Amino acid sequence: MTRAMISTQSDPARAGSARGGSAAPELGAPGGRAGHIPGGRRAWGIFALCLGAWTLTNVDQSLFSYALPGILHDFHLPLEAAGLVFAISFACSAVMVIFAGMAADRYGRVLTLCLLLATSAGAVGLQGVAVGVISLTLARAMGFGLSGGLAPITNALTVENTPDRLRGVAVGALQCGYPLGWLLASLFAAPLLRLYGWRATFLAAFAVVPVGLLAAFLYARRLDASLGPAANPATPAATPAATPAAPPRRPALRLLFAPGLRRQSLTCMAIFFMFGGAYAGSAFFFPTFFAQTRGYTPAAAASLVGLSNGIAVIGYLGAALVGEYWLRRRTVFALWTIGGALALLGLLWAPASHLTDMIWFSVMATLFYGAMAVLPVLVAEIFDQSIRATALGVCTSAPLGLGFAIFPLIVPLVVGHLGWQTGLTAVTVPLLVLGSLTTLSLPNRPSGLPLN
Repeated sequence: MTRAMISTQSDPARAGSARGGSAAPELGAPGGRAGHIPGGRRAWGIFALCLGAWTLTNVDQSLFSYALPGILHDFHLPLEAAGLVFAISFACSAVMVIFAGMAADRYGRVLTLCLLLATSAGAVGLQGVAVGVISLTLARAMGFGLSGGLAPITNALTVENTPDRLRGVAVGALQCGYPLGWLLASLFAAPLLRLYGWRATFLAAFAVVPVGLLAAFLYARRLDASLGPAANPATPAATPAATPAAPPRRPALRLLFAPGLRRQSLTCMAIFFMFGGAYAGSAFFFPTFFAQTRGYTPAAAASLVGLSNGIAVIGYLGAALVGEYWLRRRTVFALWTIGGALALLGLLWAPASHLTDMIWFSVMATLFYGAMAVLPVLVAEIFDQSIRATALGVCTSAPLGLGFAIFPLIVPLVVGHLGWQTGLTAVTVPLLVLGSLTTLSLPNRPSGLPLN
């Protein structure tokens, strides 16, 4: 099936016309709102919701990395055990994001988002009361698996509700939830680690649970009050007897690998797998790296990593702006990724002090992590609206989670044989270089074009 056929088949306005009526799904319903023109207060409200949710879930999930040195010490675990915990949780996320994207396309974006936010925060809080390694691993896996589902939903909502000429900037700004989450978490994790130990940091996640549940409750009430039977996404619109029913739509998962989209889907999966491997193979171990090689306390390592991630917001916004108004997003991703790889080499191999560590880590995070600002929107624009959340789950978040699952197992083994500096270099740098080259095979789409 060609992309044109996919677009025609899934266009809400055309489908409504074929049925002899028109449905206008509310915010967060599958397929968006018929005839809706992105922009205005509604667009910024959606963006604020997505950025807030994505930041809060990254606050929750970054706590494990900050607490990792204390966990290894208290449970008498080697670094390889930490890699196994990471791998199990990321594997759960790689599966969960597929179902989260499909649920968002089927039942509605916002309601799914709010419920995932609340339940993932509750699972993070349970890590603080874990009685052993098994219960800690189960809570970590459940928390990260659920929170991973927010990625395709927040990206899809932002892409679909932002004006064309601001789409890249908005999606790039949304990715700032990564460094902002790490920064905000470090602000309270560092003093809690210093005063009360690692368990206290996780208990703070329970504060997010009522936020997500309240948002879900308010949205559900709004949906029930505003949707009639014909517009409710869970209630199919009646088909007049005189009008033949439209042919059933093929499952979104199958459409991704139809001849018209198969190559692009597989390419996106490869890019996100490599980027995820490079990220998980380094970012989640940096607090432990600084503690074991530079002699930092867990609190000092958390402060350095958190502040550097805060500075990295400049790189996210810079990549988004350059990709929107000067260079094409594909080019920006390649340049930022290569620059990040070079800065990572500087962090690992240049003469070390607290100041130089801060500078190199900030530059590395600005470029390496900031490259993510342009990648989701580059991919999201390839796919039609009716399958976009599924595509962002299957082709971006799932392979990203798979990379997260595999490389935390590999890195401790390599580090154990080669040491931290050589090990991180051997694993991370080749992935970044190969990922940036693979991106060049995606369509070099200009910014600001209307969505399908």
